Amino acid sequence: MSLRIFPLILFGMVCTCTCVSSSAAASPIQIVLNGNPNAIIVTSANPSAAAKEGSRILSDHLFQISGARLAIISEDKLTDDSPANRILVGRSTAVTVLGAKAESLKPGGILIRTFPNTVILLGEDDPLSYDPNGTRYAVTTFLEDVCAVRFLWPGETGKVVPKSDTIEVPEMNLIFNPLLLQRKIRMGGGFSDRMERGGLQLGVSKVEFEKVITEARATKSYDARWSGWHRLGGSLRLTSGHSFGDAWEKWGDTHPDWFAMAPNGSRDQSASPHRARLCVSNQELIKAVALDRIATINETGQKSISIGPNDGGTTSFCVCPDCEALDARTDRKIDLVDFSPGAKRSKFEHVPLTDRYIHFWNGIAARVTAEHPDVWLTADAYSAYSAPPVNAKLHPNIAIRYVGISYLNEEKRHLGLKDWNAWAKSASKIYFRSNLLLAGRRQGTAVLYIHKLAEDFRRIAPNQMIGTDLDSCMNNWSTQGLNYYVMGKLLWNPNLNIEELIDDYCHSGFGKGAEPVKKYFLKLEELTNEIATNKLGVTAPFTPMAIAELRKHLDEADKATKSDKESNQRVAFLLTGLEYTEGYSDIFRINQEWESIGGRLSPEMKERFQIALDLNWENSRDIFYHHPLAVNVSNVAWGSWGYFKRFGWKSPSVD
Repeated sequence: MSLRIFPLILFGMVCTCTCVSSSAAASPIQIVLNGNPNAIIVTSANPSAAAKEGSRILSDHLFQISGARLAIISEDKLTDDSPANRILVGRSTAVTVLGAKAESLKPGGILIRTFPNTVILLGEDDPLSYDPNGTRYAVTTFLEDVCAVRFLWPGETGKVVPKSDTIEVPEMNLIFNPLLLQRKIRMGGGFSDRMERGGLQLGVSKVEFEKVITEARATKSYDARWSGWHRLGGSLRLTSGHSFGDAWEKWGDTHPDWFAMAPNGSRDQSASPHRARLCVSNQELIKAVALDRIATINETGQKSISIGPNDGGTTSFCVCPDCEALDARTDRKIDLVDFSPGAKRSKFEHVPLTDRYIHFWNGIAARVTAEHPDVWLTADAYSAYSAPPVNAKLHPNIAIRYVGISYLNEEKRHLGLKDWNAWAKSASKIYFRSNLLLAGRRQGTAVLYIHKLAEDFRRIAPNQMIGTDLDSCMNNWSTQGLNYYVMGKLLWNPNLNIEELIDDYCHSGFGKGAEPVKKYFLKLEELTNEIATNKLGVTAPFTPMAIAELRKHLDEADKATKSDKESNQRVAFLLTGLEYTEGYSDIFRINQEWESIGGRLSPEMKERFQIALDLNWENSRDIFYHHPLAVNVSNVAWGSWGYFKRFGWKSPSVD
């Protein structure tokens, strides 16, 4: 069997690309022939870290495809007897002699080019670059575009590695520079305090957690893990985050007037000291923060520093006259919460607080850049200051982290897109710090919004976006994994055709089951659109009728893939997510009944709750031990199981 694959999609944005197999083209280069190596992998005598890693990835996967192990040799070790066919990985003298230059490549950029008997896989690998992994990106692009390898989700079941005893490389000339300097998805799912608390409810220890997850993520061939394979990387080198966690401890006693005034006049932040709110109109506070940041820069030499406000907590935003005077008069309204000490918590309507915060940030930036004109400061378009400014203009050295856009609320989605366009006119740099991947994270149930994601990202990525810091991939791969996959691909190339991408995912991963699997995904997307349009809970659309239709599609895919073990296992993986979604939705359907009768828990309803919750607990443990990447049940146990205490339920004991 010969592998000459010219797939539906070239996953790189092609500036110059020829990938042909006609008789008029140059003859393909046979790098593996009849199960035997027919080429060698060549690096420089001192290869970059990316070239070393890329060579290993390439050799491993070619071996997994064909059973032929291509040797990795540095060019100074070549002899007259070395094979004529060569894959040059990274910069080397041979690459220079052939005239393939990396100078045209920007951070993260790649070059794939063929010459007679030679394939060049090259990237920008300068360790001082914003992204020194270009050659590794060139290798995974080559394995996708030429060898049709796919990495759908972590672990060997999620890897698609076609088998062939002959591998041929067509004529190619591809150069691509990614649009975004930083392509980051926070890859949650590792052990943390939250996972520990959730694990305790499941009866899972830290040792068990780490062992099970490590084994689940293992693959036969080295691949730099899912995120590395999909070319997530690069760094904006912008220090960011919520940066006033120590403010109350530092200034609470000496300068209580620097903190937010609650509606009852109190400035006490002791109820939530690490998430203290500030009186951002206070000029002495602005001066103190600026001096603090200047001192840090002088000590560390860093080129960026955060002035982002604290997040959450149980303290009020400031309602003092000076802060209120900075707010823009606008018809747009938001809800603020009155956390006045000693008072009953309540909401009240207010205009957005963006203009007052820009006053605060600009005051700090003016002082900092007077001493360090090249330093960038980072702040957030988030919370009560997510709306774009009305009157205020941002200091040119402030980079904004934009959080908005939701796929569980259509109204918020459109408002978020509108706000992005407005911020893009005000900010010099914006990076996308969205929570969009957290949709349904506390439930782990099926949520899918790939068409909207592709449409929106194609619009906002070229509009002042410099990078992303997306929160977060929660490792619900059987229920939300296609969102993660599409997001990863769009970060590399925002202009990918979403229909082709979906078709490729389905055909690559599910073979003869591709069509029913695609119908399954489209139905999930339809149900998610129902959630967003009608502002429903994430489990609400999963009625018995909807579950039956979804199951029918997966049953068809199961039958179609009986003779294809790997595709059939992937269908079973999706079925695990559907069955989990069905069980969890049943719980909230009972809850809806309970609420409809005024919250009176009859003995019959209490028994139904007990049975459903115990079954969910058993299913969650089964998923953790046998399909741990299907649903991140430890996170769900942390995120929403506390809600079940109102029904008198607690986790069963584990023997």
